[in-house]
Amino acid sequence: MRRALAAALTLGALVSPASGAARSSTAQSSGAARAENAFALSLLHGLGAGGNLVYSPYSIDLALTMSGAGAAGQTASQIARVLGAPSPGAAVADAALLRRELTQSVGSGAGAPTLEVANALWTQSGLPLAQPFVTTLTSDFGAPPQSTNFASSPAAALAAINSWVSSHTDSLIPAILGPGSITPQTAFVLANAIYLKAHWEMPFEADLTQPARFTTTDGTAPEVPFMNQRATRYSYASGGDYQAIELPYSSSSLSLLAILPKAGSFDRFQRSLNTSRLDSIIASLSPVSVNLAIPKLDLATQTSLNSTLEKLGMTDAFTGGANFSAITTQRRLYISLVEHAAVLKLDEQGTVAAGATVVVGPTAAVPVQTRTVNMVLNHPFLLFLRDNASGAILFVARVADPDQN
Repeated sequence: MRRALAAALTLGALVSPASGAARSSTAQSSGAARAENAFALSLLHGLGAGGNLVYSPYSIDLALTMSGAGAAGQTASQIARVLGAPSPGAAVADAALLRRELTQSVGSGAGAPTLEVANALWTQSGLPLAQPFVTTLTSDFGAPPQSTNFASSPAAALAAINSWVSSHTDSLIPAILGPGSITPQTAFVLANAIYLKAHWEMPFEADLTQPARFTTTDGTAPEVPFMNQRATRYSYASGGDYQAIELPYSSSSLSLLAILPKAGSFDRFQRSLNTSRLDSIIASLSPVSVNLAIPKLDLATQTSLNSTLEKLGMTDAFTGGANFSAITTQRRLYISLVEHAAVLKLDEQGTVAAGATVVVGPTAAVPVQTRTVNMVLNHPFLLFLRDNASGAILFVARVADPDQN
């Protein structure tokens, strides 16, 4: 595997068998980013309160946006509301706007991050597709339909899709779908992959990495490797129940925001975190000299999003009454599974992150301060990999125990 510098990969897939979403910490988020960030925090609250967690709200948002482009009626309205958009068309427009903003944020030239976005649509041979859906997927997402014979060769189709995933994620996600995910009843598979690679603006010295104790919520204190920096200028904020620090990536407006709630208050802080409070924390960041200690990370999560999305209001899509007639009127489609997997690795050079989302549908500027502060992330904390120019959150992580994969 390529040495991890700083990367974020996301994959969104819609698998549908046929049935009868210059650096400035205080910049205001765009409307598209605000909707995506609200969705990101809704997922944080909906995916359980404890344990390690990593996910890409941007990947999930994109996967649902593309599936929403094929929905109609109440099904379409529910998907749009979950995404914070007034309509599926608005969600598509937001996705296009955010994509342009991210492209501008990443920049080009020596030292700039690499951002790659790929989308794909596989459809059952002979299945008639609604032209507006084809146009949207082709023009707005670069995913013209590829004719595939799921009916007679589901195993071959599965292998081809997993190969596409692997090739667009530098093999960090070698497969997204398991045996039986593709059946002769599959009508289409829609996938999105994003790859981001960047260096820390201020890399950590490997010689300063030392073992130290991390106190988990249950009181255990495993010894894990901590990366250290001394008297380094970062954007920092603190309040009565938290410390926050922004670790920038080189030659871009991308950064990793780490929020460390006061020891013993993690659950309460996490419950209280909404977009207004997150925006307030970001707006209060100001440059200070920081003695920083943060654990190296290797986190992974795989979870079904069905119940979370249903609780957020996306209910019809999972029933036989779903309306995906904007994809095709020849077969009745609904969603049986929304699966998400993500990986986050953090080392002295930067970050590598990978995420995958699959939807399976069967038939039916502030003053400079001179003080030095200490920030030791030695108990549970949150991470937000974000673009400061647009305000968009690309990845979220909850670090409950860095000793657990």
